[in-house]
Amino acid sequence: MLAVLSAAALTVLAGCSTEGTPTPATTTGTTAAGQTTEPSGNSGDVPEITGPELDLSTLSSPCELLKTDQLAGRGVSEPGTERTGPAGPTCQWRPDERVDGTSFSATFLEKTNGLDGFYENRDDNPVFEPTEVAGYPAVNSDPTDAKSGTCSTAVGTAKGKGFVVQVHVNDETLPEYTNPCSVTSAIAKTIVENLKG
Repeated sequence: MLAVLSAAALTVLAGCSTEGTPTPATTTGTTAAGQTTEPSGNSGDVPEITGPELDLSTLSSPCELLKTDQLAGRGVSEPGTERTGPAGPTCQWRPDERVDGTSFSATFLEKTNGLDGFYENRDDNPVFEPTEVAGYPAVNSDPTDAKSGTCSTAVGTAKGKGFVVQVHVNDETLPEYTNPCSVTSAIAKTIVENLKG
């Protein structure tokens, strides 16, 4: 998974062992669709929040971001496990079917200044794809190609605030294995809808 030291250090999902130590640079990257991104060594490109700001401070844990029935729909019946990650508090969910299921986590971006850290370190990820999730600015990223079961989707919920969803699709026969950002985006959309109430 994506791991960025300093401003955007992130957690690594169970079953996914890729870690890096990228630093800000000014080279171009490539999106999951093969499009070239513009070089950027700073966070000046971070889109503004145009919708109502979403308040993450009302939650005591990232494990509260998803509801029991929503987790069940993704093959998870056990509560998430909370820990402190380099980017902020993280909740990890593991599927009941460990071999064929999908592991995922959600992290409060308390130490990355929301999406700023992702933009500052965008050149360290071969995949860096600005997008939107339910009307909020977001970024799909991956240190490889986002076609091998792993992806991260970070969402800005307010100025300097946000969360990131990371997945590891274990079953290589699933279409989601080669399109894992579709999974992170869907989970992130559910979280935004929950935050909207």
